Amino acid sequence: MGKNKKRVCYHCGLPNHRAKDCPQATCRLCGETGHDVGACPQKPLDPVDLGSFLIPPASHSNDNNERNFTYIELFAGIGGFRIALDRLGGQCVFSSEVDRFARASYEKNHGDRPAGDITRIPEQDIPSHDMLVGGFPCQSFSFSGERKGFDDHRGVLFLEIVRILKKHQPRVILLENVRGLLTHEDGKTLQVIISHLDQVGYNVKHKLLDAVYLVPQERKRIYMVGIRKDLVTATDASSDYEFPDIPNLKRGFQDILQTNMEPSMLENLRLSDHQLQKVRNQKYTQQFPEARFLSDFLRPTKTLQSSYASYMVGSQFIKLSLEDNDSCWRKLSPREAARLQGFPDSFELCPSRPYHLLGNAVVPSMISLIAAGLLPFLDDTMMKTKESTATIGWRIASELLLEACPEDRKSALRLLLDERGHDMINI
Repeated sequence: MGKNKKRVCYHCGLPNHRAKDCPQATCRLCGETGHDVGACPQKPLDPVDLGSFLIPPASHSNDNNERNFTYIELFAGIGGFRIALDRLGGQCVFSSEVDRFARASYEKNHGDRPAGDITRIPEQDIPSHDMLVGGFPCQSFSFSGERKGFDDHRGVLFLEIVRILKKHQPRVILLENVRGLLTHEDGKTLQVIISHLDQVGYNVKHKLLDAVYLVPQERKRIYMVGIRKDLVTATDASSDYEFPDIPNLKRGFQDILQTNMEPSMLENLRLSDHQLQKVRNQKYTQQFPEARFLSDFLRPTKTLQSSYASYMVGSQFIKLSLEDNDSCWRKLSPREAARLQGFPDSFELCPSRPYHLLGNAVVPSMISLIAAGLLPFLDDTMMKTKESTATIGWRIASELLLEACPEDRKSALRLLLDERGHDMINI
């Protein structure tokens, strides 16, 4: 890095202070704001009382009458895994998340508040479960970060997953991370992760999938599925897991465009002349203008990042309206960002940091397709149902996609879902 180039804090995007001293940071060790783990005075760590965070079965509610498996959601964010898994017949018995805004949003939408920092929670205090899921912190592997991997404290948080797996031995694992994990240290980092999972008893498969097939957003992520070795028979190919075929719906931004915004809200989203000029002056914008300004609403957007619009770097903007000229551009609305991720319109968004929380989330419809193939390993009775796992996954994914679509587009999308779903599952 050149001497004249200012470093910026990865929490707030501002220069002149280090991340460990950022006033917007939430320490993953003590849960307090105003500093990062690098400046935390709390050593040694005190154990956490989990009494208020364990979820009793009677308090769990959703549309399914029958619960087929239990799961825990680590690094839960706002609960993207939970949206899909609950509909597949799962019951969340424990969740953990350190970000206070994410925890508040999770509680608002799911009814229970996640426990805090997983490093402070003894594994024996976590309930037994059939499935462990999580999108472990990805900043240390992301192309948009410094890619320090296990040299970054966020990278070693993966070992917390290993610690819990070793103790509880759930039947299956489902993890998600950024595509940069594939190439970090020439693939050695991924191999270390797989080796750790193998050592605690899991056969692991991974695949890079792009959610743009389902939602109008380019979002390549690596998904890792682990099955406990005693559940997989080496001589029986049918006992192994296969990633699903994802139908390409070829959707564009117009499918999730928010059309009912008040003029005042539109004006608040509009880029000022100064902001617009700042974005246009960036070298990347000049080289790839469409990556920063989406003029064709028939196309999908670029990846929604957690830093969206916070300091005008790496974000993509859209026209104020289809009729406006090239001088009027705006940010995505929080609801449009949620729809890009495939979150239902009924999901209540955090007013404080919606883009940050959504940018860190998983796409629920993608999770439903991947997780459906794990159902036979979770519940033997699933093999006796009339529906195949592909059919179940697609049914849930279709429901979620329709719920993340404005009313005036639902009829057209339903026809498209029926057509693509028919092709995918060979009905």
